[in-house]
Amino acid sequence: GFPIDLLHLKPRFFRTRRLQREFLQREFMEAPNGVWRQPLEPHACKEVMVNLLHLDRWPSWHTSAGRILSAQNGQLVEGQRFDLHRIERQRLIEEMWTVKSVRTSASPHFLEIEFIWQGQQREGRPLGTAIADLRLSVTVWGEEDGGVEIAAWWNTRWWAKFMQGRVNRLPRAMAKQWLHDACTAGSLEIPPSLESLDTESE
Repeated sequence: GFPIDLLHLKPRFFRTRRLQREFLQREFMEAPNGVWRQPLEPHACKEVMVNLLHLDRWPSWHTSAGRILSAQNGQLVEGQRFDLHRIERQRLIEEMWTVKSVRTSASPHFLEIEFIWQGQQREGRPLGTAIADLRLSVTVWGEEDGGVEIAAWWNTRWWAKFMQGRVNRLPRAMAKQWLHDACTAGSLEIPPSLESLDTESE
């Protein structure tokens, strides 16, 4: 098991049954709307951690990051804002995000980053306005039986409750796409020559 002083570093969901029994009182947020997980070997998890933590590598693995706008490149830090740009059906789609928290540890080896969605636009017009308080927590657990996990939380605005099933499609699809990207192209080593591809600062 994990030493007592490291329990607070354990990711939210990669927990053994023994730990769940012994430490039922967890100081984490409410249960997520959805959780998606993909097992990976430790060496692949290591690459995902590096590629996820460094924003200038995102265009090489994240399908929504054809271009990135951010006040700073390199390693993500708490409070950092960035925009992901992509072209869809010949129209510019923009996703705005803020890094809420970054938790990492070498032993046990894991990385957990929580992102807050600030909205989405198509050609400057807001999309997905029925969704409120969307957050994605990406956990990469680099130990035995590890992998990548994405938990998502969101609310539906009162005026869109009647079409909640349709509203739920966007955050679910987003979380699944992030997981797929991280576990495929994001699990590979990215050559230094590609790290800053299509990345731009504001």
